[in-house]
Amino acid sequence: MIFQLDYATVITFVLISYLATSLILFIAGTYIMQMYASSKKWDDSFSIPLKINIIWLIITLAIGIPLSFFAGDTLFIDYMRLIINTIVGVILAMRYYKKDRGESIQLILVIQVILFIIAILFGSIFGLVSLDILVN
Repeated sequence: MIFQLDYATVITFVLISYLATSLILFIAGTYIMQMYASSKKWDDSFSIPLKINIIWLIITLAIGIPLSFFAGDTLFIDYMRLIINTIVGVILAMRYYKKDRGESIQLILVIQVILFIIAILFGSIFGLVSLDILVN
């Protein structure tokens, strides 16, 4: 049954899965970063986490959507997102929170590891749901 589907249908399901996972990561990342910064008494507002997570969302979509056309929704895309967002996140955390490199790395690594796990879980869930829809 799955081999009878056209390429556009499969790509559509991969993109929907990727967009849904990216949106979940954006919301979770904003919330986790705000909680972490608040617990460290750095900043209680949502403005800095929102700025950083919007940039992460843009990077994630800019990397993930083109790669999804070639590789599907793979773990490779999650690793690329993790590496690039960690580097960009450390730079932005140092700039916006005005913290040294060590504190910024700690903040971003904690958040990125959590988001990496969330990305794998939701990517798998959306992938299985899409596969079930495609097969039936």
